[in-house]
Amino acid sequence: MLYCPQCKSQEVYPEVGGYVGSIYICKDCGYRGSFVLEVDSPEGIKDVERDERKHKKPVRSHTKEG
Repeated sequence: MLYCPQCKSQEVYPEVGGYVGSIYICKDCGYRGSFVLEVDSPEGIKDVERDERKHKKPVRSHTKEG
């Protein structure tokens, strides 16, 4: 099963292919690229989403206040 790396939709289809590989397009969010998520079962995408939430770090500002 293929999933969009941006919106996690299954509406991902190959647009072009050939020697260098495929370019996929997501019909839900418009993502276009060669990277897609591939999992064996619908539960697999839930694991991916859980891991993403677990590993996200807070964004820190690089500006000085005061």
